[in-house]
Amino acid sequence: MKRFILLVLIGFVLTSCQEEVVDEYFVKVKVVNENGVPIQNAAVKMFAPVAGATEWYNFTDPSGELIFRSGFEAYYDLKAWKMIYEGCNYVRLVKGETVEVNVVIYPIGEPNGCVE
Repeated sequence: MKRFILLVLIGFVLTSCQEEVVDEYFVKVKVVNENGVPIQNAAVKMFAPVAGATEWYNFTDPSGELIFRSGFEAYYDLKAWKMIYEGCNYVRLVKGETVEVNVVIYPIGEPNGCVE
């Protein structure tokens, strides 16, 4: 019985030392207006401009921020809008890091980084 317990403990120690592989990528988006004021409840979409690609969509919190999580490294376009304001940017997700990016929104019709 002592040998069995010893073998179980050794097996537990050996398996618990394996490094856990995490394949998650994070981007923290902050939406501000042209004066740098954070925009609450702005709609934000993160997407790859490729047919059939996954898209993420959410709204900013009271500090004008939100976090998207992806399962793979890629380049994404970001588009934020609220009422008659919109702005665009892009991001490259990096494994093991939370990439921070700002999106500045301007009145529609003004240069805002968006390609129509």
